Amino acid sequence: MTRDLTKLAKALVTQNYFRFENLTYLQPDRLAMGAPTSSILSEFYLQHLESHKIYSLLLNHKVEGYFRYADDTLIIYNEDNTNI
Repeated sequence: MTRDLTKLAKALVTQNYFRFENLTYLQPDRLAMGAPTSSILSEFYLQHLESHKIYSLLLNHKVEGYFRYADDTLIIYNEDNTNI
């Protein structure tokens, strides 16, 4: 099942077509802006990063606040306690 999901995600990322001023473009890598699947895939990736990498960094560097909405992030820290 993991292999199938990986193949599906790869197909979604590599087959990005969009139109601008009556011309069709192919975006061969990255997530296409405005594509319905882009927000879902980016959310999966950001949650993975938060749980596997960012959480330990926040604890190790004594970060006081970490807030995220979609792909916007606000980090609050005290310069006296941490040097990021």
